[in-house]
Amino acid sequence: MAAPQSGLAQAGGSFDFLHGRWSVIHRKLRARLAGSRDWFEFPGTLEVEPILSGLGNVDRNVLHDPAGRYEATSLRLFDREAGRWSIYWLDARSPTTVDPPVVGGFSGRKGTFFSDDSFAGRPIRVRTTYEPLGADTAEWTQAFSADAGATWETNWVMSFHRAARS
Repeated sequence: MAAPQSGLAQAGGSFDFLHGRWSVIHRKLRARLAGSRDWFEFPGTLEVEPILSGLGNVDRNVLHDPAGRYEATSLRLFDREAGRWSIYWLDARSPTTVDPPVVGGFSGRKGTFFSDDSFAGRPIRVRTTYEPLGADTAEWTQAFSADAGATWETNWVMSFHRAARS
């Protein structure tokens, strides 16, 4: 039973830094896996709350993308037996599609998560990271690899700034 207790301790604190309300600056590459260096930015908001006694959390993203405002949700769940997190993304632009989860954990304060997926009809690896940068700032990144993880292209960065408490 030691492993579940250890996992519960990890689960209970890993994403605590992300709980609450945030303003977000999204920075995305215009073209992914195409050698692009052309980035665009747009604002958004994020609200994150714990669920399942710390074994998970859920968020509500509002993204003010220039192509059109939309909402998305992430569901993060901790597997005590495996000692790792699975993170699912649901997007209002395709509400019946749940992307394959990115799976991983934290080393120190930085969380790194991976999945196999496809992009433009070809197989890719996906890597996301979460990292608190200060008491009121954090960052999430997404990168794709078309060569099984030998090289990575970061294509989306979310910079979180804690919203003023009311």
